[in-house]
Amino acid sequence: MLEVVLACALWGGTFVAIRDAVTGIPPVMLVASRFLVAGAAFALVLALRRRAPARTDLAGGAISGLLLAGGFTLQAEGLRWTSAGSSAFLTCAGSLLTAFWAWWLLRQRPGARLVAGIAVALAGSALLSLHEGLQLGRGEALTLAGAALFALQIVAVARFARIADPVALVCVHSFVVAAVLAPFAGPPEGLLGGLRGDGLWRFLYLAVAGSTVAPLLQVHAQRTLSAGRIGLLFALEPVFALLFAVTIGAESFAPRWWLGAALILAAVLLVEWRPARASRPAAPAIG
Repeated sequence: MLEVVLACALWGGTFVAIRDAVTGIPPVMLVASRFLVAGAAFALVLALRRRAPARTDLAGGAISGLLLAGGFTLQAEGLRWTSAGSSAFLTCAGSLLTAFWAWWLLRQRPGARLVAGIAVALAGSALLSLHEGLQLGRGEALTLAGAALFALQIVAVARFARIADPVALVCVHSFVVAAVLAPFAGPPEGLLGGLRGDGLWRFLYLAVAGSTVAPLLQVHAQRTLSAGRIGLLFALEPVFALLFAVTIGAESFAPRWWLGAALILAAVLLVEWRPARASRPAAPAIG
């Protein structure tokens, strides 16, 4: 569980970095290039280990990468027609509904405690993200489709995580995302112009923390945690994003945001408290 929490903290920090980075780098170019850097880093590790991706790594990485690329594309297109708040809520909702995709595709039936946690986290996400309600239009439909692909990516990783090499799987998925988005990224000058001064450090954070370390932590965590629990833990990402926004990002905040964050934390504790306690070794008997 701690691996997912750390991954969400790293992803939470990307929101402020992306906010500032897209002023100098086109969004699609930013996503494609950061995953290309991540893929190159993983390829170097595999070369040092003298290990080529196996068939399972290729299959899992390709499926995961295609789903991520589709999710990013639909999310970006949806933002042309809807607000950032609606996009954040629908994307978080998609992750929360991973449990139901996993029930259908992996036969991992969610328990009552997990369903209750999802409902509480969904309410918290609405308080965090929505400002003027949620209207269902073209932008929301595109965003919801992207969110469904993000949820399916978690399910795909769950399918392969226990039988694939994590480094090889994430290496393949990184190159697939970069390859799918590259034709829409524009000329490389769009990237080079945004790497001056602080832009270079923002890009390195996005590439190393957001596209390299965090995805690897996700795959490692999914070797032991169910897809539904991973989807719920992903709701922590906007909580960390809020913390980074009001500290490093110097943004103002509304009281209801903190209530939303508290509900998400309560949902995670509701679901994870008992598994965490159950995993602790029993204390030795005295006397």
